[in-house]
Amino acid sequence: MRRCSVHLLALACIVALGGCSGAAPAALANSFRFTEAAGTFYKDYTGPQRPALSAIAADGSFTSSSQTISVIARMAGPVFAGGPNYYVWGWDRGGAASGAAPFPDEPNVKFNAVLVVVADPANGTTLTGTINLLDGSPPQTVSPALAAPDTIVVTFPASMLPSTGFSPAQYTWNLWPRNGLGGSPAAQIASFIPDNTMAPLIVR
Repeated sequence: MRRCSVHLLALACIVALGGCSGAAPAALANSFRFTEAAGTFYKDYTGPQRPALSAIAADGSFTSSSQTISVIARMAGPVFAGGPNYYVWGWDRGGAASGAAPFPDEPNVKFNAVLVVVADPANGTTLTGTINLLDGSPPQTVSPALAAPDTIVVTFPASMLPSTGFSPAQYTWNLWPRNGLGGSPAAQIASFIPDNTMAPLIVR
């Protein structure tokens, strides 16, 4: 996948300003490093195949000057449609072992922390989000934003994901939309992006 200056500008504008007149959200998928065709679902998924759960574009970056991490993801349809919908980013902060790869047919998706964003129509158009280090400590609250009805952006201090071996610039991620939390992967995980791998962050 390619690095693209258009992506960098768009991501910087959305994160810093909540939008940018020079970068229309509808065009952002063309600049993402990781894309999938609409309607591409996890082969083991048995849940509803609604567009809000079909991830078509995603990317992430680490900004060294501010020590912040940003992720952005676009679905095939508005994220609140048919919800509540759940968007989970898994993170490898270093040392995520094979035992941390719980998904059938996705053995390379290994993680030791998660960022969870919830799009629940009961909250209007307000997204909620938490980071869970999966170590028994309380979840930490983050503030996700809608860049467009189908696009989620989250920016947070890298310190919220303390290292387990990697520097923040080396962290890797994967995104999987879900129709619920706590059930079996086959019943709830709709798609992965990128497929069966952990993605590096762009370092800026």
